Amino acid sequence: MDDLTIAAIRRRIRTKITDSDGFSPADPDGIADDERQLGFAFPPLLKRIYTEIGNGGFGPGYGLIGLSNGVPDDAGNTGPAIYKLFRDGDPEDPHWKWPEGLLPICDWGCAIRSCVDCADPNFRMRIFDPNEHRGEDWADAIFEESPSFEEWIKAWASGVDLWALMYGEEGHITRLLATRKPIS
Repeated sequence: MDDLTIAAIRRRIRTKITDSDGFSPADPDGIADDERQLGFAFPPLLKRIYTEIGNGGFGPGYGLIGLSNGVPDDAGNTGPAIYKLFRDGDPEDPHWKWPEGLLPICDWGCAIRSCVDCADPNFRMRIFDPNEHRGEDWADAIFEESPSFEEWIKAWASGVDLWALMYGEEGHITRLLATRKPIS
């Protein structure tokens, strides 16, 4: 089944314009080093995508964020670097606490990131949107995105507009935000 997903991603890449001219695959040893340093395993399909297609620069939004030595986000950070930065905390905000195992892998712009929850056995996808932070606890800025990484990437590969599913007029995050009380 993963072979079909890899093939679908390759087809989608050919139809979606990106800023990258080509994609360099990740080294499996480098991925293993990242997993060791971060203390958790990545989804097997994500590892295959990084080693067989490329270490970031393609995919949903502004593209997958690479692992170490891969394509960075617009601030020059790879997924592991962003994770470490977020986990370090913020001395100016004692309430900032980034969840263990929540690896940012996709950049949507405006600081919004899709993250794979590597602490979850299904590797759920969650969206981090700091623009929606309302109080002290930062958990209000993290939303469910997909039941698994596999479902998420398969949806994108089949042509689904993931942004519209989240933030479109009928998007699940749009509907959820509509129920929130405004900041006073």
